[in-house]
Amino acid sequence: MIGKQLYILALPLLLLLAGTAFSPPAVQAGGDPSIVWDGTEMPQGVLFYWYEPSFYTGFAPRTQDPSRAHIQLSRGNQLRVTLVLGPDELDNYADDLVLRADTYQQLLDNKIISLTVNKEYERFTSSIEQSGTRKLAASRNSLAPEIYRAKSTELIATLNPGRVFVIQMPLSRVLESWQQHLAAITEQDLTNKVVQLDAANALLPGRINLYALTPEQLELLQAAASIVRQGAGTDNPAFAAKATEFLQAATGGHYPVKDGNIEAVEFTRIYPVGTLQAMIKYKQWRLSSFGVTGIWHLIPRKIGRGQLGMVDYLSPNPGYGFIPLLQYQHATGKFYNAFHNAGVRTQLNAARFVPKEWKHIPGERNPKKAYQNLWIASRGPASHGCTRLPSGGMTELRHMLPSASDLLEKIATYRNLPQCYELFDIDGNGTPEVMGIKYYLAFAGKGHTPTNAYAQNNRKDFYAWLYGDNVSYNPDDSAVIKDTQTCRFVGRKAKEARSFANQPLYEAEYYPDQIQFYKLHPTSFQTPKGFTFNRELRRIGIGYDADMNKLYLK
Repeated sequence: MIGKQLYILALPLLLLLAGTAFSPPAVQAGGDPSIVWDGTEMPQGVLFYWYEPSFYTGFAPRTQDPSRAHIQLSRGNQLRVTLVLGPDELDNYADDLVLRADTYQQLLDNKIISLTVNKEYERFTSSIEQSGTRKLAASRNSLAPEIYRAKSTELIATLNPGRVFVIQMPLSRVLESWQQHLAAITEQDLTNKVVQLDAANALLPGRINLYALTPEQLELLQAAASIVRQGAGTDNPAFAAKATEFLQAATGGHYPVKDGNIEAVEFTRIYPVGTLQAMIKYKQWRLSSFGVTGIWHLIPRKIGRGQLGMVDYLSPNPGYGFIPLLQYQHATGKFYNAFHNAGVRTQLNAARFVPKEWKHIPGERNPKKAYQNLWIASRGPASHGCTRLPSGGMTELRHMLPSASDLLEKIATYRNLPQCYELFDIDGNGTPEVMGIKYYLAFAGKGHTPTNAYAQNNRKDFYAWLYGDNVSYNPDDSAVIKDTQTCRFVGRKAKEARSFANQPLYEAEYYPDQIQFYKLHPTSFQTPKGFTFNRELRRIGIGYDADMNKLYLK
């Protein structure tokens, strides 16, 4: 028992492993065999024939700085990924897109690859040309840095609508809130590590995400609190100076203060995810278990099949679609828990929940041949212990993070207790919201085969299953979470923190998966050289010295 949480994790660690050929003791498949999804709209996900390699054709920015990425799993089975874009990311964005586009085209021109299945590549190149990306990249040296970065921000927002947030928080508002928090803490209270962390993170909740304090950070925190205990208000210059100094120390300088505002450009994606195929009981609800919780760094795969030694591991098991896995826990033996793609294919003519409208969708490159399979992430209990993302989402997540494996190892991932929502002010307007996403697909499975849907694929039926009676609706149909339990992170552990009543639910759009299937001609894509090609192609980006030999371009 952990707090009020009662786990059905009397399961041994063997159950907490990445999707593999290993068969754990049976877990109730669940789902409702009578449910057939509504097929009025095309399916969210990736349609395909059979497993082939793919590359990323989306427009998310990439950072080579691991400190700029935040990854957090929370109740509702979604993963928030935020990049805080600094000068390097903004300066390199257009060049990065041009580099990827030109590399893809060079591979095609040299007949190293050919395109198959879909036409995401054509949409990618068309968007680059129509958006003026090349023109902006060419203007970089002729524009003042601030003007160029403003134009780069506009381009990122144009190519990624709804995912770019230009943060401008009035420093006075932030200081007022922090001053009130510190004023309620005694000097003795501040010797407690939990109180220290809560106080530190309260300055910029969700953006300061400390789970341990350095001596410098603690000294600055204590100094700011001491000034407040002496009766200083938010207009006190000493308090403002110390708070600003602490802000920079706590965020690595990623949230500078300019003209009285805390400023940043953030790129945020929210992905639906599948978690451990087991449930926990919390209060009156049955919730998806997360398997492991707390702070977990990405780690290299050192044991297993195929090529080893890197974080961005590619499994030779075709079920993972030859899309990288990012490990965060070594389970036992050759098994790891990882972020990976959907992990299973939904056979369009076999899965009982698939509507008739999806069973005969013509192929995009070959309209005479209907698609046979669909990659969709199940937003609920789904895996042996991993965290499953949509295939396009997993591809994008890999792209957003640093190219080199050793830099990936510096990224910490935050995994809430299953009962903890994430309450986050996503646009910096001063109103935090419960993170969510407009994605209403969840199915149970047996082994690696989808069986039954958990809920109908519409918003209110799905939310009734996902949130139970903890969701209500305003007259304008916006959703509210009635009891919002949150978590804090202390050391590596996730622990219950405050609970809030009647918080608005932020429902992010679900954007189409942007991957392009291809054939590799110099060798089979399933050979060691084929896997090396796949991995190196995904690492292409400004700030990374790609090995052209691995790409057959030298």
